[in-house]
Amino acid sequence: MKTALIDTLRHTASRLGCSPRWLEEESVPEFNVEEQGESPPEIILLHGLLGAVSNWDALFPYLVKFTRPRALRLPVLSGHSSEVGVKSLAVYAEAFLRSQCDVPAILCGNSLGGHIALRLCLASPELVDCLILTGSSGLYEHSVDALPVRPSRSFIKEHMSDVFFNQSFVTDEAVDEICSILRSKRNMLNLIQSARSAKRDNLEALLGQIQVPTLLLWGEDDKVTSMEVAEQFHKLIPNSTLLSIPGCGHAPMIEHPQWFAEHVERFVKEHSGFYRQRRNDGKSNS
Repeated sequence: MKTALIDTLRHTASRLGCSPRWLEEESVPEFNVEEQGESPPEIILLHGLLGAVSNWDALFPYLVKFTRPRALRLPVLSGHSSEVGVKSLAVYAEAFLRSQCDVPAILCGNSLGGHIALRLCLASPELVDCLILTGSSGLYEHSVDALPVRPSRSFIKEHMSDVFFNQSFVTDEAVDEICSILRSKRNMLNLIQSARSAKRDNLEALLGQIQVPTLLLWGEDDKVTSMEVAEQFHKLIPNSTLLSIPGCGHAPMIEHPQWFAEHVERFVKEHSGFYRQRRNDGKSNS
């Protein structure tokens, strides 16, 4: 079984033109996942470049009512340099879906996580039930690849201020956490490499191939991936719906979790295979 999985993932990696070290060593990664609930369908949550699984914490109480939310920690900081590019991260996410998930699954990604979800859907569409993208990269984003070698605390606070409309989220504790991460040279190099790979990987010519229902949830005051980017995604992805909220930046699931969850619930119950099958079963029994 492991050999078949490795062969399948190698095929994906070859088509994408990447070669993560764990795959070359024929070792399936150990995945770090935060999850709640047991009832299907599964919704896989993918965080952004400087994000964490905790970015989804405010959503869990809502999502667990109608899905099984599973937030996957991406190895952007911990991975080998061959493992942190957007295409290698897509293979990593595919390994998780194939080895530990009931597929096809719902994918929900923020920023770089949205880009990974798109790449995964393009590479292996049979694994994806539907897509939810918020502040996704893949077309254009103002990212951290321009980080100085030793970013100052004021630089980091300014960057975080661009992420959030509501500045109460830019706490001293949050700034200190990012400062701690960026003190590591390895972390810095990984972040820069990952951000640059995302900027190079423009999906404009490929988005027309996305056939699954796609929900775009955007903050109208997003300074990283603006509303113009959201509108371009909406134009290029055939079966997509764009919804936006004022007074919100790059992370709607943090700033407006109830709004975010309400639209996810409506979308999932209309479009996911699990709920479609449930409706069909109800008709058959009536």
